[in-house]
Amino acid sequence: MNEIVFHLKKAIMDIKNYNKEWRYSDVFERLVSILNQSSKRLGLPEFHFEDFHYSNTRKTINDVGYNSLLTHISVLEEMLPSIFEKRDNDIKVRSEKGKRVFVVHGRDRTALLEVEGILRRVGLEPVVLNRMANSGLTLIEKFERYSDVEYAIVLLTPDDIGALYENVPLESLNYQFRARQNVIFELGFFYGKLGRSNVCCLYKSNVELPTDINGIAYIPYQYSVEEVEFALLRELKEAKLEFQAL
Repeated sequence: MNEIVFHLKKAIMDIKNYNKEWRYSDVFERLVSILNQSSKRLGLPEFHFEDFHYSNTRKTINDVGYNSLLTHISVLEEMLPSIFEKRDNDIKVRSEKGKRVFVVHGRDRTALLEVEGILRRVGLEPVVLNRMANSGLTLIEKFERYSDVEYAIVLLTPDDIGALYENVPLESLNYQFRARQNVIFELGFFYGKLGRSNVCCLYKSNVELPTDINGIAYIPYQYSVEEVEFALLRELKEAKLEFQAL
């Protein structure tokens, strides 16, 4: 951006400092072209000479055309500070977004608190949906609002029991521990939104894993999430998240 602004300011200076007796059309059209190229890349308005801005021979720019150009330049100069302000705000937003990690969880509050603790210790901000303000939003609207993150950690804990139904007595089915249905839904959501390299699943070793979501890092633990703290941090580092080393 700095290079674009430099070319814009140089074009403005060349136009303002033009002190020859005649304002030749070809010279000013070239200067305005440079001005417009930079303005377009910065999202600023462009300037175009009208027919009445030229002399009768169209070889020079008349006073009306020149003054119109100077007025346009004044507008550009007033707008330039807002360009830098927007850039700084965008950088700040990207920086804040890069620090936020969404934590999808079921009913295991201990595992949730352990993940939050790991993230906070390295300077990352855990986003836990039920801790966020409702602001009059429906659940799905709230989920969409707070899902603007760089990474998601999904906790698959043994909260439900299920089995593949077969035409046999229920007591004969092969029941297994499963994560809550909302957890699987949110896993699929972030798989699609962030891409598989930006989603990690921490699962208790006795939990059935989804069969059709591949390419995600699945990290098993036995009793506590803290057992796999360094494995989790490796995944975060691989995903290019910036955080403090332990």
